[in-house]
Amino acid sequence: TVSVLYWGLWMALSTQDIPQDVSDAWHDVFNAFAEAEDELNVKDLGKCLRAAGQCPTSEQLQSMIEDVSGEHDADGSTRVSWAQFERLMVSCMNDLKTEEELREALRTFDSEQTGYIPISELRYFMTSFGDNLEPEEMTELINEAQAGGCFDSAGVNLSIDEFVKRIMPPLPGQ
Repeated sequence: TVSVLYWGLWMALSTQDIPQDVSDAWHDVFNAFAEAEDELNVKDLGKCLRAAGQCPTSEQLQSMIEDVSGEHDADGSTRVSWAQFERLMVSCMNDLKTEEELREALRTFDSEQTGYIPISELRYFMTSFGDNLEPEEMTELINEAQAGGCFDSAGVNLSIDEFVKRIMPPLPGQ
């Protein structure tokens, strides 16, 4: 599912261009968080976006919440419809980084310039600073990397190139 979601992010430029399997995958994620009547409480928007393969910053998420003009429940909470969520996913695509930008960002953890990152260092940074990942999200990311053969033979260092290939499939036609 992760690769389908990322492929969809590369492909789509508008909701009309999203392949049906990508839209279906997004809808499955949405439904996992949605409450009654196929609506999502805005308080769950960040979790739902991350589960769908996005990593909005706190500022981006706040902006998205402000842009959502859903109905208000009796308790004053905002609801997000499937159509609104899909539009938010499409808007997130504009922030998608290229493979080379991701490699450059990961190389900041490669102090010895070996092409590998100590996973303990990456885990510490990704769960402790900035718009950090939850420990469970980091574990999921590591599991995805392990399943893709992205570690060295000792299983303690992550190959930057293999990891980027794993999470960011090539553009169509490549």
